[in-house]
Amino acid sequence: MSKTKIKKQKKNKVQKKSLPQSSTNSIYLWGALGITALLFLNTIQHGFVNWDDPLNILENPNLNGFNSENIKGIFTSTIIGNYNPLPIFMFAIEKAFFGLNPTVFHFNNVLLHLVCVFLVYKILIKLNLSPIAAAFGALLFGIHPMRVESVAWITERKDVLFGAFYLGAMLTYIRSLERPKESRKWMIWTFVLFALSCLSKIQAVSLPLTLLAIDYFYKRPLKLNLIFEKAAFWGLSILTGVVGIVLLGNDGSLDDATNYSFFERLLVGAYSYCIYLIKWLLPYEMSPLYPYEKEIPTLAYVAPLGVLAVAGLFYWSFKNKKKEIAFAIAFFTFNVMFMLQVVGAGQGFLADRFTYIPYLGLFFLMAFYFEKYSNQFPARKTAIFAGVGGYLLVFAFMTFQQNKIWKNGETLWSHAAKCYPDTFTPYQNRGKYYQSVGEIDKAEKDFTRSIETATEKDVPYNSRGKLYFDKGLIDKALSDFNKAVNAGTDLAEIYINRGSAYAQSGNLQAALPDFNKGIELDPTFRQGYLMRSLLHYSTQQYELAANDMKEAVKLKPNDEKSNFECGLYLNLANKSAEAIPYLNKAISINNRAAQYYRARSEAYFKTGNQAASQQDAQMAQQLGG
Repeated sequence: MSKTKIKKQKKNKVQKKSLPQSSTNSIYLWGALGITALLFLNTIQHGFVNWDDPLNILENPNLNGFNSENIKGIFTSTIIGNYNPLPIFMFAIEKAFFGLNPTVFHFNNVLLHLVCVFLVYKILIKLNLSPIAAAFGALLFGIHPMRVESVAWITERKDVLFGAFYLGAMLTYIRSLERPKESRKWMIWTFVLFALSCLSKIQAVSLPLTLLAIDYFYKRPLKLNLIFEKAAFWGLSILTGVVGIVLLGNDGSLDDATNYSFFERLLVGAYSYCIYLIKWLLPYEMSPLYPYEKEIPTLAYVAPLGVLAVAGLFYWSFKNKKKEIAFAIAFFTFNVMFMLQVVGAGQGFLADRFTYIPYLGLFFLMAFYFEKYSNQFPARKTAIFAGVGGYLLVFAFMTFQQNKIWKNGETLWSHAAKCYPDTFTPYQNRGKYYQSVGEIDKAEKDFTRSIETATEKDVPYNSRGKLYFDKGLIDKALSDFNKAVNAGTDLAEIYINRGSAYAQSGNLQAALPDFNKGIELDPTFRQGYLMRSLLHYSTQQYELAANDMKEAVKLKPNDEKSNFECGLYLNLANKSAEAIPYLNKAISINNRAAQYYRARSEAYFKTGNQAASQQDAQMAQQLGG
């Protein structure tokens, strides 16, 4: 046999060996993606839930038309104090093309989560894991039960979107370290992805710290130059954080709903940190809400010992060059520490969604030791794989089941009520869901239960009062609104609702002070102006009615009914010249409403424009008015 033929046969053997290896590596990745997709498939047919979905999507005025004005509104406004315009922008695109079809919104959440799983796999490969270990880590990221809230809740689009940009930034930064000659290009990409991540969720501010953790893993000398080279990242991080805190503060989202001292809030932070670590390995009692207890939990007093233990482990691993452990702890801590609710109480001290990125460091550690021990003990490899497989199966089952609670408002809040039966929020929100679907008796029962469990009674009394009002039980409604006011409320809505009940009962004299009080408490509460305008109209005080309707229009410029009624009242107040622009606006929004043309015809007539008046009168007649 010739030497050439022998060389050719050797070359073919090499090719035959390499191809299956590459194919196998792809199978690992596609397996992780496929299993993740399969487990979240049952979320795609879910609906919206009555927890932030209405404010972000269903009732968001910036989603009423995909145009320059609404896009500007998306990028210049907040929702519940949160500035995350990119997820809202995505919602606007989805609504423009598909309407309010929840299947589309859920599908895109799952799709973005799969993008994150893919990026996690690529990052873990860069962190020196084998393809099978990287796939194990990516699968943990994909199917861990604590992922459910981020994927199954449409509002948490910000998690999977910020996560995709954040993980992309990590990957491009690693490439900048691996390719020094192209470092500038990859650093620019890293900054762009970081900026997009910040526009998706404030949690992204931790990226500069994550980049330092990556520097450590890649054995870059820990000197000040590592901080200075990231000056732009620090600047954007600080700016995003400060602006976010100011906006949340202005909205009241940082108001402390507890009576905890600052020291106690530090204990709560340590307690949360430890619980997140426990739930990493043993996810238990996952709830959409983890309400604060009246008194600080006893375990919170020993939680600092857990934090100290983790700090000790980090110090030991750092000194002994156990970089995988040190990196995992640093990554987790850097990404969770801003979420520990030390500043600002909100509704709860924990949230499953807060672990979306932080757990990556811990998943890396699990994948690293999975690879290490399976290689170190080949005789036990089968047992190790079986144990890991069983562990993943448990997670898969838990995730599949946990997805089901996000089907709708009933399933969501029933689960929360099961976890926390003595907390009013689940009953309050489930009652609102029942009310929205016409199950009034169930709603009344839940609102009554929320009154029994609430420490502050004004909100639950208001909810039941509104239910009674809608049922036409005005006396019962007034009784609940009075109880809400007597509880010392400072909520504008309650005064507006009581004023509406007084007006409905014919007691206009009592209604007006309540409308005035509600508007005084919250000058941006549009319903107050609408109700007071209606009251003034009913008493033939047309100019006052028009003035209130002007304020309502300012708060919602593209509402055709408000523009029409403002023009109508101005006409009645003999201010027809002022009425015409409002009627023009109403007609520009809806040019098929006969009454709009009829009202403008009258305004033109009063201002002496006979030709325009006649033209509008003819149009009104053509439209059946």
